[in-house]
Amino acid sequence: MQTLQFRNEQLDISQLPEVKQEAFTKLEKRYIYLIYTRWIFSLLVALGIFTFFWYKTQEQILPWVYLSILGVILLWNIYRAIIIKLGFPIKSYLMRDKDISYQSGIIFYQNTTVPFNRIQHVEINQGALAKIFKLASLKIYTAGGSASDLSIPGLKPDTAAQLKEFLSKTIAEHE
Repeated sequence: MQTLQFRNEQLDISQLPEVKQEAFTKLEKRYIYLIYTRWIFSLLVALGIFTFFWYKTQEQILPWVYLSILGVILLWNIYRAIIIKLGFPIKSYLMRDKDISYQSGIIFYQNTTVPFNRIQHVEINQGALAKIFKLASLKIYTAGGSASDLSIPGLKPDTAAQLKEFLSKTIAEHE
């Protein structure tokens, strides 16, 4: 009777392939305008809600409370505008022989990689605002969840379709 030997040898990290930053493909420049449009819309909603409550409770609350709340809203949105501006150049994706990766973030950096053999299905999403900016998102799903495991926003619809077709063929080959 032959016994199985379990082996789990340590890898030399210096021998691993290097992922070069310039190899990542940047998102479409129009995508930052879509992000800013969403941001401006949320700012207007917040200011609208603030104005409504200020108008309804004008005599019940001291003026400094209103100014404090307005200051918090404005500071938060200035912070968001800076994060959008600084974070956009980092958002990019990378296709390799066996996987696809997406990176984003400044304060909370995230790099997600999905091997092709784990992909269950791929879909393209294009909301109303994305249609106006002629952009689409590619959503990649793996086994075990209802939410997408990887979403790449800010793609041209043609690019998203090409990526989807390539990934769908790759999925079919792995089955």
